[in-house]
Amino acid sequence: MSSALSVAAALSAANALKVLKKDQLKAEEKVLDTQYKNDQAIYNYNKDNMALTAQQQRLNDLYNKNFGPKNADGTGGRDASFGTKGGADYWLTEHNPQTEADWANIDRMLAASDEGVKYAASVKAGAPKVLPGGIDPTKSISSQSGWADHFKKGGVFENENAAGAITNIANDIGFTPSEAYFNNSVGGGNDNTGGGGSLDGDTKAPAGGWWTKFADADAFKKFLQPDAKADNGMGDFMKFMMLMNVMRPGGGMGGGGGSQYGYGGLNPGGVQSAYDPMASLTGMGDWFKKNFGSSSNTSTSTVNTN
Repeated sequence: MSSALSVAAALSAANALKVLKKDQLKAEEKVLDTQYKNDQAIYNYNKDNMALTAQQQRLNDLYNKNFGPKNADGTGGRDASFGTKGGADYWLTEHNPQTEADWANIDRMLAASDEGVKYAASVKAGAPKVLPGGIDPTKSISSQSGWADHFKKGGVFENENAAGAITNIANDIGFTPSEAYFNNSVGGGNDNTGGGGSLDGDTKAPAGGWWTKFADADAFKKFLQPDAKADNGMGDFMKFMMLMNVMRPGGGMGGGGGSQYGYGGLNPGGVQSAYDPMASLTGMGDWFKKNFGSSSNTSTSTVNTN
């Protein structure tokens, strides 16, 4: 009995030791995880701030001021993107600010840019919204202006990938758009209609073309209709030829030539009636008078019977 109790006590002690070690391992893992996160945060801060030159940092501050400030914890906001196409390097390379007046001028231009105006409007509306480049990701880049104009005809990045450029900028500053950027006919990336001009968001017809030769739809319809004055009697001639075809023996009104109604045409019993030339001429005259007399100036007197 005592030996059994000793075994049970030993097993209980062993289990307790395992639980203790397991809890100790969890605690150590938690400490390591916390330390890793702290180290990562420090690394990210140094990467985003300490790596910038004095000029880059000052420009970045202007971006935060005009396009969206960071949160209290240093996250969010609209940072400047350096080393990317269409990014912030332009302000430092092209304007090369050296004086306070230079920086004040850049500050003014950023505020007056498409992105600056849109951000200011969102703040005024009570719903601050960051839009890198002023690009609304729910619309085609080709239908927007401002930053997008650099990728259109005549722009410094004409026919280059606009959607890819703004995506790279967003990735570089840690911005996630509500939708993937896309563009129609601006640059090569995500183009839906090729490299030509775009009608995205534009309901106007392209300038120039054959359609501009007509005042309105009625004028175009009239153009499609034949000119009665240019008929030169051809219509009457065709009517006459149709008449001769009908009145000839075995013609369309007779049964000798066959018919859609079977052998004998419309004659009862399937037997063709005898051909009467005088009756045919009389019928021809009546038909000719009826058709030519009412629709044109042509009369039977103009027909040469000699």
